[in-house]
Amino acid sequence: MERALADIAPPAWVTCAPSGDPAEAQRIAAACGLRVVERPGTLRELLAEANGLPVLVLGATDAILHHQLEVERGGRRGEHEPPGFRLTPGMAQLRLQNAIKGDSDPLVRFAELAAGDRVVDLTLGLGGDALLAAHATQARVLGLEAHPVLAACAMASLARAGHRNPRVAAVAARVEVVCADHATWLAQRPARSFEVALLDPMFRAPSAAAPAFELVRTFALHQPLTPDTLLAARRVVTRCVLVKDAAPGHELDRLGLVPLSSRRMPKVVFGRAPAGE
Repeated sequence: MERALADIAPPAWVTCAPSGDPAEAQRIAAACGLRVVERPGTLRELLAEANGLPVLVLGATDAILHHQLEVERGGRRGEHEPPGFRLTPGMAQLRLQNAIKGDSDPLVRFAELAAGDRVVDLTLGLGGDALLAAHATQARVLGLEAHPVLAACAMASLARAGHRNPRVAAVAARVEVVCADHATWLAQRPARSFEVALLDPMFRAPSAAAPAFELVRTFALHQPLTPDTLLAARRVVTRCVLVKDAAPGHELDRLGLVPLSSRRMPKVVFGRAPAGE
């Protein structure tokens, strides 16, 4: 039986494109327990040497996650450029740009986020919700991601968010990514450390999505959100835990939360759990 990536040391490699910064590769590898490697020649040769492990390639303005699965199934952009998954915050960057222009975002509205609020995103993914929270609060947002590959991807993605838009880049710089399991982290956190915590169990369920998220789900932890985890999250906040789900909100129903919908995001519903002891 093939071992899960989380059981392999290291679970992925990090390397630089010619335009990349080796210091960034070292920082990401150290934070996520990955291995920094130099390219022996072509990228295809490096992927062959990786023997199925994901390879994160860092360029000056983009970051691409390569995986043998995609090399086998995807098309080719060129003999020396195998296909990969370009890492971006996705639609969240558009949501952020709209928010900068003054539009109201459902996540911000339902969490009642305001300047100075302390926010932790317990299921960071690629950091989309954390971006919106960082803009609304004008403060640092802590983002937890349990799988080291996803944490590394989030770091690389956020570092490149808005490379042509200084205002977006400034917001992304306020998101701090930590590679940690949120259940363990919550047990060690003092009560009422944050105003709001974000949880996104919808991410665990398969649905149509951009290709990058398809690969991200390969590495995601698939345990459902439990009542105990929700209770632990409520302990560390002073206002609420905001839980995201796919409409119509089956996960929210299971957790005893009332789905809150928005016309702006018709495929998404939120559930709001108040702070607890």
